[in-house]
Amino acid sequence: MKIFKLLICALLLFSQLYAQNERSVFRKGYLRLGINNLGNNLDQSLTPKENVFKGNYGAGTGYIFEAGHVFYFKPKSYKGKINFGLDWTILSATYNKLDKWQNYSSDAADAYIDGASFSVSAASKLGPVISFNLVEKLVLDARFQVVAEGRATPFEYYENESSPNVKSFAFYNYGQEEIDESYDAASVKNAIAFGMGTNFGITIRRKAIGLSVDYNSVKANTSFDAYEGEDHHTYGKQKIPTNSFQVKLSFTF
Repeated sequence: MKIFKLLICALLLFSQLYAQNERSVFRKGYLRLGINNLGNNLDQSLTPKENVFKGNYGAGTGYIFEAGHVFYFKPKSYKGKINFGLDWTILSATYNKLDKWQNYSSDAADAYIDGASFSVSAASKLGPVISFNLVEKLVLDARFQVVAEGRATPFEYYENESSPNVKSFAFYNYGQEEIDESYDAASVKNAIAFGMGTNFGITIRRKAIGLSVDYNSVKANTSFDAYEGEDHHTYGKQKIPTNSFQVKLSFTF
């Protein structure tokens, strides 16, 4: 939270420095910092695997940082009310703690989480944007972007591990390790999920400071290992939805 507050203060300071300069309202570069909600709430009527495959990550509110550039089609001297361009979010990085699983099962005495419990992602987004100069220095940006994302989720959940009613889910393909000695489930190439998707967003800003809201929808090809009873062991890869809703403070320059 201290870092979050310091960054907000820095953005406000920069906005005061830029406020004295007369310039186009259609600013090109931007930084964004805010909160990120990943996936849906857990459903106790579903198994851990069914939850994750539906995009129920059991994640608390996390953080997002973005840096990007808008390539407007109109020249710098353009004084009109509407502008078009391409919005390239060069980096979109997120972090979410998976802290809802502790209360997922109320009837399993030995339910536990093994190791870390979070999800991080790094993405790049590119697509068209249309900007409206509503009044004076007030601008509304509306964008649609294609997303390329990599995600790592070091998380393993187990319950009733020593009974026939065992339930578990891990973002690692341990089953493949059992049949292939050369396979390392925890290696970077096997543990990171990659996917493509879309992003819809708007930003409303006055001069340098604004507020951005985005909905990001990606299906990531994810390694997994799951038990739904001791005789039902599945593993491999699955395209898992990783939807997120983001609210960010935006600084344009």
